[in-house]
Amino acid sequence: MAAVNARKIISNILLISLIVSLVYGIAGLIYSGKGSFSLYNRSQLEFVEIIIQCVLGIAVLFLPSALEKKLKISFPGIMHVIFVLFIYAAIILGQVSGYYKRFYHWDTLLHTFSGIMLSAFGFCIIDIINKNPKINLGLSDWFMAFFSFCFAIMLDTMWEIIEFTIDSILDLNMQMYNLSDGTVLVGHLALVDTMKDLIVDVFGALFISVIGYVVLKRRRNIRENSMKPKPAYVWGNTK
Repeated sequence: MAAVNARKIISNILLISLIVSLVYGIAGLIYSGKGSFSLYNRSQLEFVEIIIQCVLGIAVLFLPSALEKKLKISFPGIMHVIFVLFIYAAIILGQVSGYYKRFYHWDTLLHTFSGIMLSAFGFCIIDIINKNPKINLGLSDWFMAFFSFCFAIMLDTMWEIIEFTIDSILDLNMQMYNLSDGTVLVGHLALVDTMKDLIVDVFGALFISVIGYVVLKRRRNIRENSMKPKPAYVWGNTK
């Protein structure tokens, strides 16, 4: 019960933070053009990015609960805490508080952690399903590790597609192809941010996939050894 309450509390704190940030973004978008509203010297496009990310953050916040109801599973409480902290670090700290500009490697760290977190989520989902006696998939350890890796890379790739789509439609700079001085990057330089994000996503997902495989293999060996019949002890047998 305490774990459930803690989960609700941190989720509500993040939800309130996202709503407040959304209101801030809307107010900034309205008044920035009039020159009467300024914080961190943001442009109107930056306020649009805040609005979009807050809306997406609010939608994604309810995703684990929706998956739990749909798949009739329950994620570990620590996974939910990590998920909430990641959204807070990415949107509230990264976008709203300007950490992406203040700390050069903030985006890289978040993408690395994204690969780790999503791969762990993939492991949780496939492991819970695999242990369900009603489904009885009997998946091997290596396949579960491969699934978690592909699960993380798929979602991270989808996010890059979303960023590209939003940039194309609204003329934003979520993929960092435009420098702060207005210089538009072209060719190889324009791909650096996107490819860097995908590469660190892969390393993060691969790291957890390997660890998960080792843990699953060890757990399976322990279970199989515990099920083996123990040899009967015979008095006087020294062999």
